[in-house]
Amino acid sequence: MKIKNKWLVLLGAVAAQMSIGALYSWSIFNAPFAEVFGVEKNAIYQTYAIAIFFFAFATLLSGRIQIKKGPRFTALIGGVLYSSGVFLSAFATSPVMLYITYGVIAGSGVGFVYVVPLATLVKWFPKNKGAITGLAVSAFAIGGLVFKKVATAILGDAAVTQEILSSTFMTLGTIYAVLTLLGGYCLVNPENFEAKAAGGSDDDLTPKQVVKTVAFYQVLLSYFFAVMPGLLIIGLAKDIGIELVSLTPVVAGGIVGLLALVNAGGRLASGILSDKLGGQNVLKGMYVLTIVSLAILSFVPLNLPLFYLAMIGVVVGYGSFLAVFPGIISSQFGAKYYSANYGLVFQGYGIAGLVGPIIKNNTTSFEQTFLVAMVAAIVGCIILFSLKKKEA
Repeated sequence: MKIKNKWLVLLGAVAAQMSIGALYSWSIFNAPFAEVFGVEKNAIYQTYAIAIFFFAFATLLSGRIQIKKGPRFTALIGGVLYSSGVFLSAFATSPVMLYITYGVIAGSGVGFVYVVPLATLVKWFPKNKGAITGLAVSAFAIGGLVFKKVATAILGDAAVTQEILSSTFMTLGTIYAVLTLLGGYCLVNPENFEAKAAGGSDDDLTPKQVVKTVAFYQVLLSYFFAVMPGLLIIGLAKDIGIELVSLTPVVAGGIVGLLALVNAGGRLASGILSDKLGGQNVLKGMYVLTIVSLAILSFVPLNLPLFYLAMIGVVVGYGSFLAVFPGIISSQFGAKYYSANYGLVFQGYGIAGLVGPIIKNNTTSFEQTFLVAMVAAIVGCIILFSLKKKEA
């Protein structure tokens, strides 16, 4: 079936992005799985880190497949991997099994789906690249909020058992299959895109050409240092609230939903602002916000309002980085090979996901963890200032 309505394409993109965005709700499963498996929570948190790594790693392959086979084919592969990985997690009886089902299989599925809406929507909405990219990645963040509520409702208030966890993941896997497969089917390029893209331009660099440029390493490193703090905050949000400001588990669990909403708002707002102010200018502002917020968490005696403001500051910056960096990649390296080049840069995200838990496990308090993250953000900001401005 040919799809010619750009709003149907947008609807499919939002549905798929919201589904894979459920990845951000993982922290609510740390404690239940740790209790059922009889292990430390850090062992369960590794599942999230592995999923983030394979999410990023899969974009290397999915970006190239999308160029050759098209967005629909690529998104459907991702939908099958993601939903089946979540469904199979229902049968996990140890952390290692979770690492394989949710971390490797589902995480790879997220990577296949994620790049497709970004690369497809900018072709349907060429005059609003920043805003449309912000909308797509904000849907990803909203998914964390929506499916946190869904998963919490399925888990219920009773003591969590293996049977309850299994039922939860089978239900979620089924929901994700419907959303990703229907949404993925709607993701197609405009009819005239292939003809326009065939010629390309002098600004279009192939992945082989991109990795030979200094700008690639500047963007990659800046991206890596930018997203690391946000990944840490989101993955450990509930535990941070309990330890730093003595929130109850129920109230601390609500932080996951709040940060997902803030994450989504930051992505959408920064995408719109990048169309007006320029992507690099927005990124610089977000780096400053992130550094100040981490400094508060590291050094300032916290009361509840200050804690929430600082956490929100980090996550607004994180969401903005994910919304604006795609436009930077397009303007620096061209649109023709965008999905493949984005996959290259996105490896910084996967590596950050793995490095975050290492930092957490080798520091003695959350304050020390935040301090390391703040130094990382400062380094990333310096690298960004050295990047030659080249707006699309």
